[in-house]
Amino acid sequence: LNRLTQPYIQWHELEVLFGENVHEIAYRYMIEVDDQRGLWQFRREFDTEQAIFAATKPRGDFPMHLNDEQLLVRAGLMQLFQNRCLLTDVENIDHFYPRFGLEETTSFQALEGWMRDALRDLSNDYYFGRQTNTWRKQARKVLPALLKSTEMLVCGEDLGFTPMCVPPVMDELGILGLRIQRMPPVGESSEFGRPHTYSYLTVCSPSCHDTMTTRAWWEEDAERRARYDEMFQCGNDDACTPSVMRRILTQHIESPSVLAIFPIQDLLALDERYAKRPALEETINDPTNPKHYWRFRIHVACEELLANASFVKEIKDLVRVRSQTTST
Repeated sequence: LNRLTQPYIQWHELEVLFGENVHEIAYRYMIEVDDQRGLWQFRREFDTEQAIFAATKPRGDFPMHLNDEQLLVRAGLMQLFQNRCLLTDVENIDHFYPRFGLEETTSFQALEGWMRDALRDLSNDYYFGRQTNTWRKQARKVLPALLKSTEMLVCGEDLGFTPMCVPPVMDELGILGLRIQRMPPVGESSEFGRPHTYSYLTVCSPSCHDTMTTRAWWEEDAERRARYDEMFQCGNDDACTPSVMRRILTQHIESPSVLAIFPIQDLLALDERYAKRPALEETINDPTNPKHYWRFRIHVACEELLANASFVKEIKDLVRVRSQTTST
């Protein structure tokens, strides 16, 4: 049982993570438990995430480069600490459940085939069986009360990892789904959503507060941009030019979704004058970074936008396309 619930740390992984500093870091934070197989475990004083964070906390009297190195050590230690297959229930130490994404851990990959199959079945049942039934039951109990409490149009944030029962339950209750092109819904096999296939009861957009802006991801990820161009023929220029953005927005404008709502950053990219700011500065939220805080501020005054006749016309033309699409 300890093999599955404790971090599985192999010497060669330590070497990959810490390079020439491997001996110093290994002997400070760990002890060797099996010299034949090269297995290590955390010392008792470092056997919690809180303890690792405290031990690797940057110091104000340290040079910046040393603090940066300390943060890299922390990241490596945390990666090792999370390399386990089962998590112990904090309320009952005799209960365990599979960690999410266990198949990606080297702890799982080092197991014998029959045990990998058993754990895979356990994980699938836990996340896609028992959890799904619980979600469906609770949703049918809670969501109708939410719908009755407001006259607003309700949209569910159904992106990313969600139970398979979410879309049918939302359809059953008349709750709009959210469609972000770079985050295809559950069951979609392609890398990007196809706006022309979206259902009517959805809100669509090329990006949202939890993703990079369209201009940022276009300019940051050349390989993914090329794959996008293969699907939608929007061009493969290094820069997200106004013509590229126009094609992307038009896809969404012409979709069957009841609403197409765009972040202001994507609209500003229709005018080169407003797209000179570093694209990454326009990201609102980074869900992968717990220390990130929302600090985006639009860099153009609303009065200036309203006075820009060509920009206003661009937006009106998009709205006109939408009107023509929904009337046919």
